[in-house]
Amino acid sequence: RNNAAIATKRVAPTMKLLDALSGRVTRGARFREYVDQSFAEVDHNANGSLDRAELHLAVMLFFDKLNAKVRKRAIPPTKAELMALFDEVDTDESGELSLEEFVVYMERLCAQCTSGLTVSLLKSFIAVPFTAIALSVGIKKVAPGMHQKIKEAKGLGSATLSFCASQIVNKVPAFAAVP
Repeated sequence: RNNAAIATKRVAPTMKLLDALSGRVTRGARFREYVDQSFAEVDHNANGSLDRAELHLAVMLFFDKLNAKVRKRAIPPTKAELMALFDEVDTDESGELSLEEFVVYMERLCAQCTSGLTVSLLKSFIAVPFTAIALSVGIKKVAPGMHQKIKEAKGLGSATLSFCASQIVNKVPAFAAVP
């Protein structure tokens, strides 16, 4: 019971953070500022739209700015993924993206990144700690002597449980590809 209460207490702030990340990242003024700057920096012919080459450059610049601000490195999609999204967002089928189409493009692209970040946070703050608690409880039941040794090891014991838990979670297909 005590372990479950502690785990639940740890989950609540994480769930609030996940809720805050779910799409709200792209609604802020700073996001729009970065998007506008990226667009302006690569619209080399100043025609108010981006062709495929300019778009690729704009996305790379955007990810550079994002990674300068975020501790966890965001990995940009492949060029093929970028071009597939280009085709979806180019609603007027002009072969170029206007600023407004580019904003939609970046919103969709960042929603995909936010989803990956959300899964990573779930893994780090929920799946691994819960698995470590389950390991501890299991060891206590099956091997009480080992459990006592782990408790005596203090920080090393809990670090070992956390490491084992992370190895187990990494084998779960939903988390296997998440860094």
